[in-house]
Amino acid sequence: MRLTNRAAILIACFILRPTVCRVYASGLEDSSNEVTAVSSKVFNGYRRSRLADGSFQPETYGFAIGGLYNRRTVGLENSPPTSTSDSTVDALSFSAIAKVIEGPLKAEKYIPSSDPKTANLLIVVFWGRTIGTNAFAQSGMNQTIVRGDQDRIAIENAHLLGFDSEDAFQSGIQDSTRAMSDIRREMNSGVLDAISEDRYFVVLQTFDLQHDLKQGKMQLVWETRFSLTQRGHDFGKDLPRMTQIAAKYFGLDSHGLLMKPIPQGSVKIGELKSIGDVPTK
Repeated sequence: MRLTNRAAILIACFILRPTVCRVYASGLEDSSNEVTAVSSKVFNGYRRSRLADGSFQPETYGFAIGGLYNRRTVGLENSPPTSTSDSTVDALSFSAIAKVIEGPLKAEKYIPSSDPKTANLLIVVFWGRTIGTNAFAQSGMNQTIVRGDQDRIAIENAHLLGFDSEDAFQSGIQDSTRAMSDIRREMNSGVLDAISEDRYFVVLQTFDLQHDLKQGKMQLVWETRFSLTQRGHDFGKDLPRMTQIAAKYFGLDSHGLLMKPIPQGSVKIGELKSIGDVPTK
């Protein structure tokens, strides 16, 4: 199931006036070895224009609610789900998520509009948490069945998260065994390890709004998918930093999957200076 299948109902969900984000780069305290995975693509000849000073030409947009993406995999109804409820995700409303995303969008010259008749773009927001393939290893299921189902879930999650540009997922799965070969698994162990974890994710799918209104057909122009491992994180707290990283690729082609460290807060200590002897009391 592709996210674009829900496009026909999105115009009715158009959000006309999102609020400007005021806090999206504070509280940077997580481990530096955690990374945000970003995959961004452009479609239908979309290309950002630049002004004389080299900055991007501003474009206006409205938000639409794609929603919390939560589904089981067809054909694996008795297996662990590919997404799940999570208190740190479920507690966030679309309005709260839109406020966080709007700040980084504005920094990249995407400006919110209150007029659907003139707005350039419609940005549809999906979010959620996947269940990685590690869930199968812990399920107690027959390991022969588990291997094939793990690979199937990994490939479906790869499409959802933007990992599908990686070599591990380019050839799909072998029809005879429903599983990846051991050689292919070993060669792609890094990306398979990353997707085996549960991951928080956001997908922004952006449509040419004026084309949509005039032609009555949704035309996708860019999408950005970004995610972070769930382990040790909180979706609400980490969403600002995830978005801050992904925003650099809004409207651009990342040419594959990028793994970017989450920015950390730091304290700069200047040169130490002697204040002389301090008399004892």
